[in-house]
Amino acid sequence: MPRPVLIAIDASPATHALLDLAHRYCRPGEHELHVLLAIDTTFAVHERPAAYTAQEQEEYPAACEEQRLAEQAVASAVRTLRETGFDCHGSVVAAEPVAAIVEKAQALKCELIIMGHRHLSRLGRLLDPSISAKVIDRVQMPVLVGVA
Repeated sequence: MPRPVLIAIDASPATHALLDLAHRYCRPGEHELHVLLAIDTTFAVHERPAAYTAQEQEEYPAACEEQRLAEQAVASAVRTLRETGFDCHGSVVAAEPVAAIVEKAQALKCELIIMGHRHLSRLGRLLDPSISAKVIDRVQMPVLVGVA
């Protein structure tokens, strides 16, 4: 049975580096890949992907665009991984990113989490640790952090 690996992405160009890490450390047939993108709830129109009403698009254009970009990023990542032979699933959730990543990885009983890292100053890390640092502190599985 394929072992699950979670790839936590955002809609930035750094996603390509994370997919490259997945190709380097995972094998089709041995690993089942799960791509997750968590949208901050303040920028989400729906908790799960759904069509936007004309009223939502008029009242929340930035949130609709954020969710559209997230859905496109996940679909693109899943397509890229499937084209190289991986069994791959994708999801966009409206949730606090650390909680979403930890919950998904634990629910899937992942062997590994692959995620990115934003560069912070020392003071920035002290005041607000990165998402990757927070995830590492909360899980009991390896976390592979890619730096773009």
